[in-house]
Amino acid sequence: MFGSVSPRAEALGEALSVYFGVADAARAKTVVERTPTVPFGVPEAGLYALNFRYANGNGPINTENKCAIRTLRSSAGALLGTVVLPRRGTGEWSNSGLTNPTMVRLEKGKNTLRLALEPANTNMNIAVNQAMLDYLRV
Repeated sequence: MFGSVSPRAEALGEALSVYFGVADAARAKTVVERTPTVPFGVPEAGLYALNFRYANGNGPINTENKCAIRTLRSSAGALLGTVVLPRRGTGEWSNSGLTNPTMVRLEKGKNTLRLALEPANTNMNIAVNQAMLDYLRV
C-alpha cells in the first residue's frame, strides 16, 4: 500500500468546507470546489479500507447536530459509501480523528475518488455540515 495521500487544498460548497492538507482553515477557504477529487495509487488491484483524517470543531460532542456527512463516489460516479465526520468538540479544529472506514474495490495503479455533498447528506442542523480533511488513508 502507498499509505496516506495529501492532495492540494480543496474545499466543498458554501455550507460545507473540506480542506485537504492545509493547517489553517482561513487560508484554505480561498479555494472552493463543491466536489473535490482525490487521486491516489495502489500497488495491486483489490479490496481496500479507506478513511480520512479530519477535524470538526463545530460544536460539543454531546449536543447539537453539526456532524459533517459526505457521499464517497468513484470517478465514474458509482456510489462507494458514506463518510461521517463527527464533531470533536467546540473549537477543536486542531483535534483530528479518523472517519468511518469504507471498503472499496480499487484497480492497480491510479484511482480517483470524489467526495460529494448530496441531498441525502443533509444532517438535522441543515445549515452546518462542515469539517476539515487532512488526508486520505488507504
